[in-house]
Amino acid sequence: MSSDTVAAKPAISFSERLKGRFNGMVRLADAWHLAAAVVEYNDWYMVDPTCQEQACRVSGADVGCHLEELLEEILREEKGVWSTMVYVQDITDPQIIKIYHPRRAGCGCGGQGGIVPWWVLTRVEPEIVPEWQQESCGVDSLDSAGGGLSWLKKIF
Repeated sequence: MSSDTVAAKPAISFSERLKGRFNGMVRLADAWHLAAAVVEYNDWYMVDPTCQEQACRVSGADVGCHLEELLEEILREEKGVWSTMVYVQDITDPQIIKIYHPRRAGCGCGGQGGIVPWWVLTRVEPEIVPEWQQESCGVDSLDSAGGGLSWLKKIF
């Protein structure tokens, strides 16, 4: 059988990978180990879901430093050695890492838009994820019923 007759596997998009299975780094020590391990891989992207258009390409060393900074912030909010804020698809070959902030874990409580990560560190080229747009959470958007400002904007 020639290589021409073998069907190529379709590439899995960034959005599809995000919906896949992730392993939680329950012990913070494991998350610190992950921060040290990512420096071995180059060509990462750092994605802030609130500003997806500005995803930047960085080195493994930069991602490791950024992840360490995020872990420090998580530790300021969560005391102890356990956390549920860092998720990776495969600890032995990290492709996508999702990090959630303890106080800003997204808009899932309202049942709109799901829980949005604080940061996504990825070796897979990112794409815009519509579910992450602020409009899906109703935080800074116009009120669809009345066309006015959202309740949050009315307060401030």
